[in-house]
Amino acid sequence: MERSVAPERLALFCGAKDPAACAKAALLCEEEFSRGEYLLRAGEACAKFGAVLAGSVYVVREDERGDPVTVANIGAGETFAEAFAFAGMPAAAGAVAAERCRIAWFSPERLLAAEGGAVAANLLRAFARKNMFLTERIEHLSRRSLSQKVLSYLRSAQRAAGKATFSVPFDRQGLADYLGCDRSALSAVLAKLKAAGVLDYHKNAFRLL
Repeated sequence: MERSVAPERLALFCGAKDPAACAKAALLCEEEFSRGEYLLRAGEACAKFGAVLAGSVYVVREDERGDPVTVANIGAGETFAEAFAFAGMPAAAGAVAAERCRIAWFSPERLLAAEGGAVAANLLRAFARKNMFLTERIEHLSRRSLSQKVLSYLRSAQRAAGKATFSVPFDRQGLADYLGCDRSALSAVLAKLKAAGVLDYHKNAFRLL
């Protein structure tokens, strides 16, 4: 685990009168997970939501064979499963440790009781960002060819990074899952685009040429 975030330093508590007291009141527990370990499975009752204090988490859905397919990456400082927890509904997607990670689990009821206004506004912003993320993914997947899907995603990642060379939060399998394709097909398209001088890459670092 690299960067670590204290619970009271989460964006969730930004603007609260006493972030430390608010975090303490809403915190249920902290847990560590190893890479590949499930934090939450689809269909499970979801009475709490998580925040990544260190490491990262993949949000996954199962394909028709029951295999996990990555749909999002949640990094340090970000939350997950909050929509299910606040709605009181079973989780529609699972969460798997992308690497060794530390998670803070919060009670939605305790959170709003501790300080409703600022926290509710932060939650609304988080929901809005995730809605934009899903809309953007639909945009990438709507492209006709895999090479167009790859370039659409990489251009979006470059804009977000604001620099020529940028990193993506997925390994090859995670990116293949996100783009809805086979890993070998993705690798072949990346190699083809690199040979054509469209882009350059090393592991998860890319540069559009």
